[in-house]
Amino acid sequence: MEFQSPIISGSDLSATDRLNLPNRRIKLSLEKSNMMRAVSLGSPNRLTMSLMSDDLSHTIFESDPTFTRIGLAVQKKTLDETKVDLTVNNFFRKKHNEELMSILLEEEVPGVENVLELFESFLQTFQSYGAEHQVFNQCGEYESKCGEQVTALHKLIQMAPQGHSKLAQAQELEQELRFERDTWRLVASLYQDRLNSEFQDSEMESEEIWSGLDDATSEDDLVRQLYDKNAIIRQAQLVVDWLEQRAADVYHDSHYSQAEFYGDAVTGWENTLHSLISKKRGLSTDNVEHSLVTQMDPDAPNREQTRRLHPLDKEDEMRLLRSVFARLRCGQLDEAQQLCFRAGQPFRAAILEGWKLFHDPNMKSRTDVANTKESPSGNPYRDIWKTMSWKECENMQLSVEERSILALLCGHLKALLPACLSWEDQLWAHLRAMIDHCVEKELRRCVNYKRQLQVLPDEYWNQQLTIESIFSTLAASRDKSLLAQGRDQYRIIQRYLIMDDVDGLLEEMSSWLSKGDNWSVHLRPHMLRLMAHLALFFRRIGRGSSDDLIGSILEAYVLQLVSLGRTDLAAVYVAQLPLPEDQTRLYAQCLVMVEEQQESCEDTERQHLLYLAHQVGLDVNAIAKQVVVTLCNQGDVIQHANDASLQIATTAEDERRIRSLSWLLMDPSMRSELLIQANTLMRGYLLRRQIEAVKLTFKLIPPDTLKILSELWESRTGLTDLPIEVAAATREYLSIQAYIDALDAFQEWFARFHHSKPKKIEGSVQQQRGGASAQLSFTENLLKEQHLKQHQVEMLRWQAAVDSLTETAIDKLYNVLLFPDGGWMADSVQFEDEDAPRLQQQQLLRQSCIPHAALLLCNILTSTHRHSQCLELANVVASEQQSLYKVCSAEQLAQLTKHLRQAYVKLLDHGESP
Repeated sequence: MEFQSPIISGSDLSATDRLNLPNRRIKLSLEKSNMMRAVSLGSPNRLTMSLMSDDLSHTIFESDPTFTRIGLAVQKKTLDETKVDLTVNNFFRKKHNEELMSILLEEEVPGVENVLELFESFLQTFQSYGAEHQVFNQCGEYESKCGEQVTALHKLIQMAPQGHSKLAQAQELEQELRFERDTWRLVASLYQDRLNSEFQDSEMESEEIWSGLDDATSEDDLVRQLYDKNAIIRQAQLVVDWLEQRAADVYHDSHYSQAEFYGDAVTGWENTLHSLISKKRGLSTDNVEHSLVTQMDPDAPNREQTRRLHPLDKEDEMRLLRSVFARLRCGQLDEAQQLCFRAGQPFRAAILEGWKLFHDPNMKSRTDVANTKESPSGNPYRDIWKTMSWKECENMQLSVEERSILALLCGHLKALLPACLSWEDQLWAHLRAMIDHCVEKELRRCVNYKRQLQVLPDEYWNQQLTIESIFSTLAASRDKSLLAQGRDQYRIIQRYLIMDDVDGLLEEMSSWLSKGDNWSVHLRPHMLRLMAHLALFFRRIGRGSSDDLIGSILEAYVLQLVSLGRTDLAAVYVAQLPLPEDQTRLYAQCLVMVEEQQESCEDTERQHLLYLAHQVGLDVNAIAKQVVVTLCNQGDVIQHANDASLQIATTAEDERRIRSLSWLLMDPSMRSELLIQANTLMRGYLLRRQIEAVKLTFKLIPPDTLKILSELWESRTGLTDLPIEVAAATREYLSIQAYIDALDAFQEWFARFHHSKPKKIEGSVQQQRGGASAQLSFTENLLKEQHLKQHQVEMLRWQAAVDSLTETAIDKLYNVLLFPDGGWMADSVQFEDEDAPRLQQQQLLRQSCIPHAALLLCNILTSTHRHSQCLELANVVASEQQSLYKVCSAEQLAQLTKHLRQAYVKLLDHGESP
């Protein structure tokens, strides 16, 4: 069996050959015709997207040959069969195109909405492959999901007319997902090998590598063992494989629909040959023939430098060379050789064989009875071929394309670079030269050749390349386009992956989150998704040492999910944060964003979001509390209105704050927190005299809250006395309830007393008769008497209602003034710091609401002529038991004393004793 050098061959080694490491792929460079798979990628920014999209067109593929004058013989069909095929295919193709175009025209941004499904897909994949040994299955699934979206977007773009106005973002998105797909492919390839290598000694000395090998060991076996033992070379080859596979994917998508036509007669330089034959026969007088080469051997154009090929052949020659190099860049050696054969230049296919390592299977002892001989493979004079190829690379008479092909195979980096236009091409060229140098060095040191080898130039041996030096060289390039490509975020990530600098990568990605508005366009949703799942991947394999950096990346991704309306996906990622307090803070922040984004968040949605948090082990109660605290935060400054008689209207912001309390209604065990937060909200509204807002808040609290609190506490502890904090919240709640009931009772009394009193109608009849002196008829007198009786009945009814409302209002107001156990809005037991905002608010409320309640009560008593009860009110205010006078200011006491003095005078005027 023929073995091709791992430098270029791309042959897959078996699990046994790869030291029994499972799933290890050592696809070693150019031969990978079966490697092509459709996959996909992640999200760059609009500013650099043009560079990214141009990368694929301004590479070795930009002049990919389409041999229009050389045709390939194909299986022929009859005319009728061809017509039927064309008719059927065109019908279905036209129908499919119409469906895609209708979809394209309906969507605002075609294809983008479908790509957003990747967020759900990645979450499902992350949860499905949760075990440590499934981490690379997870990476493969990420790659596959991105690939499906790339394929769908590519088909959509192909079916749409060129320059369609709606395709710009779809094209950008396709490039994003291509980069993300390739990044996941690189991650899986490199880190699977690196983790497997940790179980072996990859730093063995070269003498140990070759210990036990005899002189009969072939170059093939030696290179295989070099790859087995040298992790640096093996991983560099993996990167080369990755770059070639990426190039093959781009080549496939860019040129698959372009047929390469070749003639039935396989003849190279056919136009030159035709001209020479015509000239020999005297059948042509074309002036071109005088400057053509005189012979048709492969070296004729170089040997006869004053002559040239026919212009058409020269054009085909350049196209062929570019196509061969493009195929080699894709790792497709067989396809490149087939192109040479089909173009009638088998000598070029033979040139591509010279680099192969020599391998004679007959050198090893055999135990088979037949003792059959196998054919050797490779080039036993590879050193001679390599020396001559090196010299040809420096022959400036050859085209850049031809020299780049030879440079690729012999390791001449300087001659290879001019054909590499993109960042990926340059990286590929440097890595190929690095691998070739290492392999050649080890072969010449370890193989006992039977002859003297050709000495390679000093320039070859001076190519001392390492991964670090390669990236330093790329970063110092004078080509501005290469520098711009190297600064692209996806390539930065890939660079850190290749260098295995996980901590550096995490630090770099975390720095992108704090770049401000200038970088916000760079961190589009798909980039954040890639960053978050990379961080989770590194933590799972034990490579990420900074939990803070991983946490910052996850936090940014979670907030991005919420802004995209994917809040139901956030809980799983929040649960990946290491600290419970960070989990609570972040998920609460997400729920706050949900409340702020929606005009009205339904209870069912709140319940669902808290249920998702509970499913992944988050502290639901702490999260709900944090949400309410954040939404209800009214600032550190305590605001209050000096005039207690004012009433300020409720704003939309107030309504949102009140609705936020619904987060604490989801679970009965959170009723105590509900009561505490509602009290906090109502205290602020009372201080600002937003009475309607207080009532709305009060209505949101279920009536059975106090009962549930007692039952839960008793069932949990067996005690009937509530904890101090809960008892204080209950007392505060009852205080607010008493004050609201008193205000409602006063408002109802005031409306009935001042606005509902029946009016007399006796003057209306006299006015119709011409004044008070006019004589009334019998009928009119009868009507007047009926009105008077009706008025008296209404007055009695009104007076009864007023008396009832008066008694109710007096009782309600006295409930505020005579609130038990220390007074209204005062804790029965001191448990907080005196400087606490709650105590300060309570003190301010006592100073404003208690005098206000006393004035309202005095108003009722004086208006209903209950002057003796006014004096009782004075005794209540002056009583040391309640000490109400202590919370009243001098102005408030003066106003209250004025009303009491008037009641005292009225009482004396009526001859009643005070």
